[in-house]
Amino acid sequence: MGRSIYERLSPILSYLYLILVCTAILLPLSITLYRAIVVSKPDGSITISLQSYTMISEAFWDKVLVNISISLLTVLIDVAVAVPVAYALVKYEFKAKRLIFTYLNGVWYVPGISYGLALVLSYYFVYKFLLGFWGFVVAYSTGFMLLALLTAIVAFRNLDPVYEEAARCLGAGRLKTFFKVTLPLVGPGITAGVVLILVLSLNEFITALLLSGPTRVKTAPLQVFSDIRHAGIQPFVAAEATVLQLVSLAIVILYLKFFGTKYLRGAIMI
Repeated sequence: MGRSIYERLSPILSYLYLILVCTAILLPLSITLYRAIVVSKPDGSITISLQSYTMISEAFWDKVLVNISISLLTVLIDVAVAVPVAYALVKYEFKAKRLIFTYLNGVWYVPGISYGLALVLSYYFVYKFLLGFWGFVVAYSTGFMLLALLTAIVAFRNLDPVYEEAARCLGAGRLKTFFKVTLPLVGPGITAGVVLILVLSLNEFITALLLSGPTRVKTAPLQVFSDIRHAGIQPFVAAEATVLQLVSLAIVILYLKFFGTKYLRGAIMI
């Protein structure tokens, strides 16, 4: 009897737990949306309106496009560098392997504020040609490289070599085996890294704040922060925040829909 009651209550408790966790996560986002679309009238009544979205400045939309461009270039660079490096670290034995791995991920061993300040100083005194848009791309690419590298390493380590051996026995060369067999099989790992980099680079703030001075490039999160400082939590500022949330969600969904479940098979299905 006790066992039967437990079996009945277990799914209910599991669903309640998931609902509570989802509510705790989504509540701040819901409040932001509420602030953006719920308007108070002079007579004290409230109504739902999208007027706050029409009050968003054109400069904000320009910065959203800058953000998307930086994020996409960051993903391309990180994947192009991390996948071959991860393959080499897993498949081959050579001296100083651990040292190279540590060097590639050194950014994650220091605080973000220290890394941002180091970039500012290096851009001013050494890499002056990066004082602009590409300074952000380089900063984000080096900063988020670990995410692509670790997920790719885990994927390659979990790959059964029998598939590659079978392809080689059937006459496929090294490159054809890698692109036709290995890469699709490690797709879920690469996809996980891509999604993480996309989301984090779209919403990065500390590094962007420090680089905005020397590079004279301002991203969308910095624009929202600037509007909060000057105007407070106004409806149009909340509308800007919800736009960033929707842009991040839309890019991730589009990626998983058109890439994650096509060439990189085995990824999350949406």
